[in-house]
Amino acid sequence: MIKKRLVSALTAAAVTALMPAFRAFAEAPESIAPLFNAFNKNDVNGRVIVSLPEGIAANIGITFDSPEWKDEVYYSLEAAGPGEYSFDIEGRDTTADDYRNYKLTVSLADKEVAAFDDTFNIADVNDNPDSFKTLTYNFVIDDVVSESDWDSVTDNGVTTVSYHLNAFTLGDVNEDGKVDAKDASAVLVYYSSMSTGRTSSLSESGKKAANVNGDSLIDAKDASRILVYYTAASTGADPKWD
Repeated sequence: MIKKRLVSALTAAAVTALMPAFRAFAEAPESIAPLFNAFNKNDVNGRVIVSLPEGIAANIGITFDSPEWKDEVYYSLEAAGPGEYSFDIEGRDTTADDYRNYKLTVSLADKEVAAFDDTFNIADVNDNPDSFKTLTYNFVIDDVVSESDWDSVTDNGVTTVSYHLNAFTLGDVNEDGKVDAKDASAVLVYYSSMSTGRTSSLSESGKKAANVNGDSLIDAKDASRILVYYTAASTGADPKWD
């Protein structure tokens, strides 16, 4: 299985700082009705707000585990940006017989990137009457070339998730969705072209994917490691780049 490594949070924060603000909507967040039949509004002690930028469609889901339910569907929404969506959350204790572990999942509907997910808890409203908790998730799209589909930074209950549309998979040099001998061949062709002063057709993300040994060079050593990786994967092993 191809493992993806997250780039640093500092890089994501720097990218986020350059993005235009998109949460200044003219209207209040749209309140979404829960699908969970046993939902009790009197137990609400928290709220999740999801903000999507213009031109992005996403599937937003919230599920939970509890003593009675596993992966119970709490909310499900097909949303489109720009927009803010609000989801009321019931509070619970964190005891063995009364808990809820909530999970938020946001999947972009028209982009080939991994879904974002996050887990959280909301305290019981009866035990903590002043502990109403709001969790905000702001999504942005950028053109950062990264081995990760997304990065997230959280500050005081606000999580900014940066989706990288130029995400790459290490070793997938020709960007066809798999790592095989064709990728090793593409590395050798690139290396030969650069050695003789010719141009290369590799994209920037393809070049990032080609440098599997992390030495900032694209050469025969990378091609060899790609072949070793491919051979191991072909025999049912779980190869690692490190």
